[in-house]
Amino acid sequence: MCVTGPLLRSWVAAAAVALLSGLPAHAEGSLGLDEVLEAVKSDPRLVAEIEAELKTVGLKAADVVCIGARHGNHWKHLGGGRAAPYECEIGKREIRIEADRIYFDDRGKPLGNLEQVANKRQFSRAVTFRESHFRWTWKP
Repeated sequence: MCVTGPLLRSWVAAAAVALLSGLPAHAEGSLGLDEVLEAVKSDPRLVAEIEAELKTVGLKAADVVCIGARHGNHWKHLGGGRAAPYECEIGKREIRIEADRIYFDDRGKPLGNLEQVANKRQFSRAVTFRESHFRWTWKP
């Protein structure tokens, strides 16, 4: 049997919806560099590099808008919240910050990383998260 035309397109569209519906949404949203600095404050070397770049170009953290990953609305308690990776343009340079992320329930019990939470479909149980092991790169 050869399937062509509208029927083939319908099958392909249905398959795509089925495949993508199981994945957690990934979107981007803006946040201030001051918020990023708060998120990465546990890494003094990273904070120092960002502050040095701000000083070099004569900007304040409040002057810089960054982009971060945004938790989708399927996260009952975290929907709309921002997380790594963060990208910030400071003057003519851009920094991209990656991090490991662990989610926690309302009792502080670890639920696992993003992949583990998604695989177990525990989006509604995650109340908070912690980022660590920051990695960053600068682009000219």
